Amino acid sequence: MKCLYCGKFVEKQTLRSVLLKSDSLCPECRKGLKVQRKIIDLGEFKAESFFDYDSLFRSILLQYKECHDEALKDVFLYDLSDYIDLRYHGYGLLFVPSSEKKRKERGFDHLEGIFSSLHLKKIDGLRMKEELCQEGKDMKERGRMMNNYIYEGGYHDKILIVDDMITTGSSLRGVYHSVCPYVKNTKVLSLAYKNNALHY
Repeated sequence: MKCLYCGKFVEKQTLRSVLLKSDSLCPECRKGLKVQRKIIDLGEFKAESFFDYDSLFRSILLQYKECHDEALKDVFLYDLSDYIDLRYHGYGLLFVPSSEKKRKERGFDHLEGIFSSLHLKKIDGLRMKEELCQEGKDMKERGRMMNNYIYEGGYHDKILIVDDMITTGSSLRGVYHSVCPYVKNTKVLSLAYKNNALHY
């Protein structure tokens, strides 16, 4: 078997991958993509996050999202699916949407792909007011995302808002504010965080 990221032939599998679940990454890449769980303080709420947004995570995410390498979708939650299913049992997944332009370019929803292994139902009804893309934007421009979401998904007891990364937290704050009036219990999760994000 070859590692889906670096292409090296995997001669030795871990005991876990042999007995329970096959890993698409070689042991070296898996060691680099280390889970570093943090609770990020975003003021009105806290978000759970699993990876540091370092060069390896960024490279794998970009290969998956922008190079359309959909086979990489399972590498992110390899050691996390059971944990998330248990911790957020009964929650509906609400994905922070990409711009329509990005979705059309990719041909798939990258968050839906990554989290498809979970046993949590998907909640629809979240959209952008304006088609804004955060790539390459400064702090002020990213701040526009705060008021750029409309939620039309109805009332729910529990929703887990999911994004791929936290930079300034503007998108997650915007989604959180749009969703809270319709949900009794709202939690927030992000795959990765940048080191400038607050945490404890």
